[in-house]
Amino acid sequence: MKNAKLILIALLLSVFSVSAQEASVSNVLNLRTAKHSGQIVEQNKLVGYFIFYTKEKVDRNNTAYEIQMYDDNYNPSSNFEIVRPKNSILLEMVYNGSVFMLHFYDSKTGYEFVTFDKSGEMKGSKKISKDEISKWDLNKVSMNLQSETENISIYPNGDKGFIRSTFTKYKKIGYEIVAYDNEANEVWSYKSSETSDMIEIVEINDVSANYLTATVTKKKNITTREMSNFMLLINLNDGSKITEISMGDDVSGLRSLLKSFLNESKKNITIVGEYYKPNDDIVKDKSQGLYMQEISLTGEDLGITNYAWKGDIDQFASVTDSDGKKERPFYAFFHDVVISKNGHVFLIGEQFLKQISAGGIAMQVAAGALGGQSNASAFEMLLGDMIVIEFDAKKNLVDFKKVEKKRTNIILPAGMGIYGSTTLGYYIKSMGAFDYSFTSKNKEKDVYDVIYIDANRKEDDKSSKSDLMVGVISIKAGKVTQNRIPINCESKTWWIQPGKPGFISVSEYFRKEKKIDMRLEKLSY
Repeated sequence: MKNAKLILIALLLSVFSVSAQEASVSNVLNLRTAKHSGQIVEQNKLVGYFIFYTKEKVDRNNTAYEIQMYDDNYNPSSNFEIVRPKNSILLEMVYNGSVFMLHFYDSKTGYEFVTFDKSGEMKGSKKISKDEISKWDLNKVSMNLQSETENISIYPNGDKGFIRSTFTKYKKIGYEIVAYDNEANEVWSYKSSETSDMIEIVEINDVSANYLTATVTKKKNITTREMSNFMLLINLNDGSKITEISMGDDVSGLRSLLKSFLNESKKNITIVGEYYKPNDDIVKDKSQGLYMQEISLTGEDLGITNYAWKGDIDQFASVTDSDGKKERPFYAFFHDVVISKNGHVFLIGEQFLKQISAGGIAMQVAAGALGGQSNASAFEMLLGDMIVIEFDAKKNLVDFKKVEKKRTNIILPAGMGIYGSTTLGYYIKSMGAFDYSFTSKNKEKDVYDVIYIDANRKEDDKSSKSDLMVGVISIKAGKVTQNRIPINCESKTWWIQPGKPGFISVSEYFRKEKKIDMRLEKLSY
C-alpha cells in the first residue's frame, strides 16, 4: 500500500511538472544579460529554453554568471555557472543544436569566443586581441552597447559549428566570413579582396545545411550614395565562393536583396527583393515592385519574375484604408519567408513610410532656443500594417493580404532623413523597432505563426486596454488566418520570444526584486 501511494505521488508530481509552463529566476543582478535568452532547437524542433544572467560578484575582478536550461514546458532541466572577468561583456549567445557559443568583449583585451555543451563542459575557446580587430568592428560594438541594440554577427551552422561575419583591417572597409567548429577552432575564412578599390560590406541572409547566401554592398567611399549590390553564394563545406551575382545596374535597373532561402523542394536558392527603373537611385527612389529570382546550387541564374505594384499587386491589395480614404504609398520590408507543404511561398512583410516629424521639429526648435542642437531628425518613420504575399508553386501571385494594426511612429536621428526605403528598412530592423517579432515554425505539421506587437491594446472599442496586444498570423496547411491575443503583465519591463508550437514565451523583469518570471501563453486560433 505504501508503494502504491509513492507511485501515485510520483505520477502526480510528473503531471504537475509537465504542465508547469512557467518558471522564475531570482538573484538576477541586471537586465542586460538576462535578455540573452533563447530557444534550444534540435533537428528543427524546439525542445527547450535557456537564459543567461549575471548571478553575483565573485571578487573584485570576477563575476559569476548562470546559464539555466528548461524543457519545452519551462521545467528546469540543467544549469551551470561560469566565471568571467568583470569587464568582460557578453555580446552574443547562440545555440546550434549541439553547443552554445558565447561572444565576449573586453575593452582592454578584445574578443573571446567560448563554446559549452549543455552540461556546462567548455569545449573550446578562441581569443582575438584588440589589435587584431578592425576599428569598424569595434565601432559597431560600441554603437550596439550605447544604443542597447542586439549585436548580430554569429549564426549557427547546423550542429557542426558557427558562421561569423566581421570587418577586415584593410585600408578600405572590407568583410570576412569565418567558420568555426564546435571547439571554436577556425575551419575556413572567406575575405573580400584587399586590393579592391571599393568599400565592401556583407550582410548574411541565410545559412542552410550546405550553403550561405549574403548581400554584398560595394561603394566608392563612405559618403557616396551610389552603390552596387551583389548576391554572394558560398559553399559551407570549404568556404569556397560558388558565385557572386550582380543585383542589376543603372542600365537595366537595380534590385535590392531583402530575403533569400533554400527552396528544398526545387533544390535551388530563391531570392526576393524590390526592383527599380533604369537610372533610379536605390537609396531615394521608390521601387517599381517585387521580384523573385531562382538560382541553382551551382550558381546558374534560372530566371527572374517581376511583380509590379501597379498592375500586379494592386489587383489584390486595397488602395483605400479602413476609413475609406486613399491609402498612402507605403514601402514594404520583408521579415521572413514561409514555404508550405503545397509549395506555396508566403512573404511576411511590414509597411513603413518616411514622413515629416512634428515631434522631431519641436525638439530641434526647443534645442535651438536654448542655444544647443538636437540629435532628432525632422523626419520619422510611420509603421503601417502587416502584409502577407502568397505565390503558388509556379511563382504566380495568388494573394496579397493586409493585416491591420495600429500605426506607430519612430523619430529618426539627425541625418537619416536623406536615406531611401531599403536603407531605412534595415536601419529600423537593426534598432529592433519593427512591430514584427518572430515566426514560430513547425515544418513537420506545416504550421507557422507570425507574431507581431499591435499598439492597439483594446480587444474592441468598449474594452479596457491590456498591457500587451500580440497579433498572430497563422499559416496552417497553406491557409492564412489572423487573431489578436491580449496579455497582461505585472512588471514594466517585458519581452516575448518563440515558444513551443501553439505558444509564445513571455518574460518579465522585476528590477526591485531582481528576478525574472517566464511563462508560456497559448495562441488562440
